Amino acid sequence: MKSKPDCIACMFKQALNTARFVTDDPEVQRKVLFKVAEAVAGMSLETSPAILSRPAYDAVTEITGVRDPYKQAKAATNEEVLSLVPRLQEIIDQSADPIEAGLHLAAAGNLIDFGIGHQYDLMPDIEAILRQGFVINAFDDFKNELKPGVKLLYLGDNAGEIVLDRLFIELLKKTGVDITFSVKSGPIINDATMEDAEFSGMTSVVKVIETGSDDIGVNWDRTSKEFLQAFESADVIISKGQGNFETCSARKENIYFLLKAKCEAVARELGVNEGDIVFKRGRR
Repeated sequence: MKSKPDCIACMFKQALNTARFVTDDPEVQRKVLFKVAEAVAGMSLETSPAILSRPAYDAVTEITGVRDPYKQAKAATNEEVLSLVPRLQEIIDQSADPIEAGLHLAAAGNLIDFGIGHQYDLMPDIEAILRQGFVINAFDDFKNELKPGVKLLYLGDNAGEIVLDRLFIELLKKTGVDITFSVKSGPIINDATMEDAEFSGMTSVVKVIETGSDDIGVNWDRTSKEFLQAFESADVIISKGQGNFETCSARKENIYFLLKAKCEAVARELGVNEGDIVFKRGRR
């Protein structure tokens, strides 16, 4: 996905949201925004919104010295979602199709996003999304792919959300699919890292690898050999969240995009409305 002019405005919003998360000092916030403004002049809309947004977070780190602004918030979100697991498991157990219910819960988890600054009330909002349903739903195609020995790569997105991904993946494992889960190699916004994978229990369920960088989505110029090999050799890929959609939507592999459209630019790209959830098969 290529960037839109809206993405430049969003970049400033992300920078300000993150700066405010670190400090109440308006002078520091101003310096962050001016640093972002310096970077904007040389930017091209030919790049993805995820890559375009990176200077917003680099500016916060450079000006404030804080490498991982959301570290404590990520840990708190992991704990909050883990506390909901008994209720979430009830939803799965009471469903007509547990795998479909797990997919729906995983999609609902994509509402957890600190970068864009959306406010949420976790369990009520999850329940609202479960009532909402998918606007685009490739579940039937996906379920037909779930056969023993099939190699599935799951591109993780955010902390907290990773707990819901784990519940879904536990269901997928029962089909005999060979699953690998990916996390970021360093902190960026509230994206899941290996620390979150361990805390959430993901590492005890499936193999977890790192993308090779601390970028939003997948930066194809900075991927590790392990990640690239896993991506190219996978029979099926689940790409979770907006950042992964923005950086993987042009790929030709067998990708299913699972996300909530949290901004107008991504919603337009998907052909849906902002706030919709989708499970869309890619361009294979």
